[in-house]
Amino acid sequence: MLTVRELKALAARLDAAAFAKQLGPFVLVERPFTKERKSGSLDLTPKTTRPLKGARSNKGVLDFDDLWVATLPPLRDDDEVLIGRTADCDVMLDEGTVSKHHAAIRWKKKHAELEDLGSSNGTLLNGVRAPARQGLRLEDNDAIDFGGVRVLFLEVATLRRRMGLR
Repeated sequence: MLTVRELKALAARLDAAAFAKQLGPFVLVERPFTKERKSGSLDLTPKTTRPLKGARSNKGVLDFDDLWVATLPPLRDDDEVLIGRTADCDVMLDEGTVSKHHAAIRWKKKHAELEDLGSSNGTLLNGVRAPARQGLRLEDNDAIDFGGVRVLFLEVATLRRRMGLR
């Protein structure tokens, strides 16, 4: 995974079409935790999550440029991105609340669908628990919780705008 800052350097050298071709139609951007307990430990409920493993900071709200981004290869119709805790997943989330094979995102005719794969701790889409084994259409800027890890589903054009690029 790369940080937004690292992607910004790449995006500055490529036009929008070349950047989208390099990254694919969408990315998953980590959403940092928002509060700590009095003890100083992180509150890891699905609504407040910690940075993904390897993040530069482990306290407070991170700057957008420091957030980690799971970039995905360009997708063809019916391609699938497997998300989970094991090394055979396309997006591996090193967090105990994430199941081995937690969820999948499928690319279907120019849009993405999210499916919880029967995970132990569930998948939330914009704060609402996704039913297991049922595809739900994803929209730009959707928040997804895989157990205790929150990511933001962004179309690549939206990522470019958030990076201050046109």
